[in-house]
Amino acid sequence: MAQIKTSKIAVKNSAELLSFIINQTPELKGNIDLPVQGESLVPIGKLIMKNERYKNAFLNTINVIGLTIINRNYWDNPWEIFANKGTLNFGQTVRELLVDIANVYDYNKFANNTVHFLENVIPNVFNYLHELNFQKFYKTTTSDEQMAMAFTTDTSLFDFVEKIVSSLYEGLKYDKYIVDKYQLCRRIVDGTLTSIKINNYDTLSPRKRVAFMKNVSNLMGFRSPNYNPAGVRRATSFENQILIMNTDFEADMSTDVLATSYFRNDAEFKTRMALIDGFNNHDDERLKILLESAYTPFTKDELEALSKVPAVIISEDFFQDYYYALDNSEGDTSMEANTKKTDFYNPETLKRNHWLHAWLVISTSPFANAVCFTQDTPAVTKVTVNPSTSTISAGNQVQLSATVTTTGFANKAVTWDITKEPDKAEHPVTVDLNGLVNIPAGTPTGEANIEVTATSIYDKNQTGKATITVA
Repeated sequence: MAQIKTSKIAVKNSAELLSFIINQTPELKGNIDLPVQGESLVPIGKLIMKNERYKNAFLNTINVIGLTIINRNYWDNPWEIFANKGTLNFGQTVRELLVDIANVYDYNKFANNTVHFLENVIPNVFNYLHELNFQKFYKTTTSDEQMAMAFTTDTSLFDFVEKIVSSLYEGLKYDKYIVDKYQLCRRIVDGTLTSIKINNYDTLSPRKRVAFMKNVSNLMGFRSPNYNPAGVRRATSFENQILIMNTDFEADMSTDVLATSYFRNDAEFKTRMALIDGFNNHDDERLKILLESAYTPFTKDELEALSKVPAVIISEDFFQDYYYALDNSEGDTSMEANTKKTDFYNPETLKRNHWLHAWLVISTSPFANAVCFTQDTPAVTKVTVNPSTSTISAGNQVQLSATVTTTGFANKAVTWDITKEPDKAEHPVTVDLNGLVNIPAGTPTGEANIEVTATSIYDKNQTGKATITVA
């Protein structure tokens, strides 16, 4: 199969496209003359169609080059430049490690302690594993009849290539965008992005709104635990920030603010900004197919709240997307180089099926700084634990869950505690980080003699309780 670098090329007609394909295909280059502008492509088409070796080489080259390298009006994923982090080989995973800053000690307190220097200090290390979670393929069908017709008019070869390839590549580009978009919005709704209210948003001019965001951007340049869910003291310089705006906000900003005080120059305005077609706009049917059980549709209230988000600022390492190098692309991190293109010819139907396989890690970092701007006040209004009452015998477990009602995308996470235990219990009742309660064998029986409390991380005054009766 021909190995072709997927840099952009500009071709104006079918003759130029055919010339490019022939030049990039060893089997064709040495045996077929290049087309002459203005002359019919039919003789070349007949030569390729009558020779099975030439025909397969021609189709293989089309599978490799893809429509993405042709300079035409096709959609490009606006987030690919910062979401794509590279490639992985088979068996590799992405382990994200982060070490917090070192502990600090008072000199006078330890000046006379002759053994303190021998004590080990274990660093606060954060660890997260991003695993392969996107293994999809795309499929389309062409026929010998379509291929023969591709050489008959000046535009038909373009149309044929589009038939084969564009639906495959365009499908993958679109799917990767909507999954990344879903992840971002799910993080917003779950409160794992820092939510900051822009007061009096409706009455502020676009310049004042941008000035508010610029101030937050400046603050993110200093070490702080306030901008990531892990609470790590991290700084994100302006050069490493991405401002993602909805189209309405960007239109107002471009019209009234132009190069804006947010950006230092016009070049940064273009390279550090990305658009989103609405935080509340999601392709539910497609996402159900892509994510299956991992997809949780947004509620009507959540979508209404997301509609009020004008922009977010994320660190450039927020998205952790990696392609598995299915074609051993030798360092090329592009989508085209790290997907697998195959085809199969059915001699009975005279049709050829074309496949594009893509294996990816699509994930977000729990340690990256990120801020969501909103028009609502972040708050936790209620914490409810389910089931609120239960009866269970000693030696068993019960799984509790917490429903946290919020406004303004406050963090929905809770901490779990046992706030009441049976008297004279030989072993303590425990609850883990996920609300799983373990009642050891031998725990005394009693009516509602265990109480479990879920406490909001965002507002410790908001709690929910559940009582358990040991039968």
